[in-house]
Amino acid sequence: MPSTTARTLRRLRGALVAGSLLTGTLCLVVSSQAHAGTDAAGGRAAPALLRAEAASGALADAQRVAVHGFLQGTVVLGGLGDQYQNDIAAINQNLAELARYNVAGPEATSDLQLVEGLVVAYNAEIEQAAADYQQTGELTRALPALWYATLQYREISATLDRLRTEGRAALADRRGSVWLAGAMDLLFLVPFVVVLALFARTQFVLRRRFRRRVSIWLTTAVLALTATALWCGQSLHASDRHLRSALDGPFVQAVTLAQQQASRSATQAGEDLFAGVAQACPATTRFCGTDLTPPAPGPATGGTAEDGHQLGQAEAEFTNGVTRADASSSERPTVVVLLTLVAAAAAARALNPRIDEYRFGGR
Repeated sequence: MPSTTARTLRRLRGALVAGSLLTGTLCLVVSSQAHAGTDAAGGRAAPALLRAEAASGALADAQRVAVHGFLQGTVVLGGLGDQYQNDIAAINQNLAELARYNVAGPEATSDLQLVEGLVVAYNAEIEQAAADYQQTGELTRALPALWYATLQYREISATLDRLRTEGRAALADRRGSVWLAGAMDLLFLVPFVVVLALFARTQFVLRRRFRRRVSIWLTTAVLALTATALWCGQSLHASDRHLRSALDGPFVQAVTLAQQQASRSATQAGEDLFAGVAQACPATTRFCGTDLTPPAPGPATGGTAEDGHQLGQAEAEFTNGVTRADASSSERPTVVVLLTLVAAAAAARALNPRIDEYRFGGR
């Protein structure tokens, strides 16, 4: 009759090898999905929201610079100026990057196309207003084009607000991915615990049937598989910690500073526009048919340069945090594959001598 001990050893060997490979495979699956989640949240959704905020800030500053130039009369001599042109270039650049990062779906794509067209129309109206002002030196002549540009500016701002709302929803959805939750570690921890129990069972059989207290190969397999689980778990938690720290810290700071800058620029643009229209329009026409009302008190306009420096630092810290999270996740595959193969090979090698004892018959 075939030896029951031989059959037991063969089954244990197959279970240990299969369990080791399954643990490593599931670890790779969880790592791959977590890496994809990190890239989606920190590498795409969050930068897309930052670019939407930057485009909104550049638009508000372009309106501020243009309206201030009309109010002060500097447009007559120097045109719209370099700052306005830089703001328009910044809007277009941020929109292009936003299109590259876009994770909000078809609705965001449609809004992006609308904004791009509106920016062209807005710039054309501002340039027309500047040309009219330069020809006559009278602000009244430039008011129609300036007002049409203001209407375009309002529509662009509203569309960018929608893009930012869509961006926040997309980021929240990416951050809520189940693959970024710590519970997904159970996918490889459960088979790992089961395989450890099988290793203990195997050691019991070797000690009881063969009087072998220690098996070097079996110990090597246990240590390699344990190192696989520890490495995978530690890497996952390190990546999650870096990503969470980047999103909850410098990212929030960057968004807040960008919104504050945009609010200051928009408030100043509104105040200058109201003052310019009130100055150029006769009292009998009451703001030349526009729907302007006295602007409400807004935030102070000081500290823009300092906030700009802080904004750049916050974005750099956020980028570094995401890079560290990505680096933690990219180190897993090679190490996991190597340790898993070592564990499987050692598990197979550990029982071969005992199985060979039954080659010529059982007992």
